[in-house]
Amino acid sequence: MAIESQLSEDTVTAALNFRDYRTLRLLFKEHDIADIAEVFSCFEISSCIVLFRLVPRNRRAGLFSYMSFDLQEGMLDELPDVIASALLNEMEADDRTGLLEDLSDEVRNRVLLLLNPQQQEIARRLLSYPEGSVGRLMTPDFVALRSDMTVAQALDHLHWSTTLPTDYLNYLFVVDDDGAFVGGVGLANLVVCDPRSMPISTIIKTHQVTLQPDADGVDAVEIFRKYDVHFIPVLDEQRSLIGIVTSDDVFEFAEEEATEDIQQFGGHAALDHEYFQTPFWTMFEKRAFWLAFLFIGAFISGEAIRSSEGLLEQWPFLVFFLTTITSAGGNSGTQTASLIIRAMAINEIAPKDVWKVLRREVAVGLALGLMLAALGAGRAVLWGLGVKVALVIGGVVTLVVLAGVCAGSMLPFLFRLVRLDPAVVSSPFISTIMDLTGVWLLFSLAKLMMFYFGFP
Repeated sequence: MAIESQLSEDTVTAALNFRDYRTLRLLFKEHDIADIAEVFSCFEISSCIVLFRLVPRNRRAGLFSYMSFDLQEGMLDELPDVIASALLNEMEADDRTGLLEDLSDEVRNRVLLLLNPQQQEIARRLLSYPEGSVGRLMTPDFVALRSDMTVAQALDHLHWSTTLPTDYLNYLFVVDDDGAFVGGVGLANLVVCDPRSMPISTIIKTHQVTLQPDADGVDAVEIFRKYDVHFIPVLDEQRSLIGIVTSDDVFEFAEEEATEDIQQFGGHAALDHEYFQTPFWTMFEKRAFWLAFLFIGAFISGEAIRSSEGLLEQWPFLVFFLTTITSAGGNSGTQTASLIIRAMAINEIAPKDVWKVLRREVAVGLALGLMLAALGAGRAVLWGLGVKVALVIGGVVTLVVLAGVCAGSMLPFLFRLVRLDPAVVSSPFISTIMDLTGVWLLFSLAKLMMFYFGFP
């Protein structure tokens, strides 16, 4: 039976069922590796092993790099050591580091033994850098030319070398005799120059941004964004060129960091694996602590309401405004926190801007609070509760919204000061704080109104 040439889960499933391995080999030869990896993610490990053997040998390492971590881990358990060894030795060093750092210590040590001595030394060196650092993101595969070369010698070096990383040939780095970084030169610049005697030292760009291997990956993301480059050299303390960081690896790191922040902002710990690959009990553990903490915190709101039973008996309609008031504070707080945390992440806001941010948010919060206060007071009047009640509701709404924006803007600064991730200032965390604040303000202001003006 003939199988369609379009790569899809249905096509691959049909080919497997009919054992049409010729079509599968053709599909895996012609289609993009990223698309093949996406199809592999639809199958169980046992089927992936069968399919993987049909992938051309020269494409296997690249395909393996594109797979999700869970699929990579599963295949390493199932593949024969000789095949796994070939894959790991052929993988790009930065992709392999990303895999190794997520493996358990026991599995990582076993996998490291599958590498040849040269690649094992590279892997251990990259893993020696701190997690989340530039050293974990860099690759030691780069093209380095000597500063004393002529253009002709540089082109000959590129032409005759058999070990050049062709993915990074559009920009070349220049070092001196001691391996110290001098600058960089574009391949196009070499091609258009007179190759006979011109030294490359006359066409290199010496003023170039560089990175240190111990630098934070978040800082690297900002540098790439600022300078809009594709590669940045990594230098050690002696300014020796030890590797390069590419834009795709940095922005993949940025995506992971953003995903972690979003998950934490939602009120649970970051997931280590994809959603459907996360076990039930792991999902439970990641979410249980925050939910329990916030649930217990809500008891305080209940205690405040219980202690004001006498007030509620005289003014029972206060209960009708409780959820409206507390949600106004929670929503304004989470709105502000999301803006501040994002601005911090892309370096629009620095720690020194704390008072500037506070002044701005107080002004915005006051304006928002007065707007919502007018809506709340108007509702009280329409219900026929009188002007005094409307004043209480309007005053409480204004204060709660103002407190919400202050909490949402200042807590990220506080968390950063104590070296915690500002994203931990999660939506439910702020909402719980504002629930307590809203209940306290509502009953406190109502008691003041009762004391000074009496009830309507």
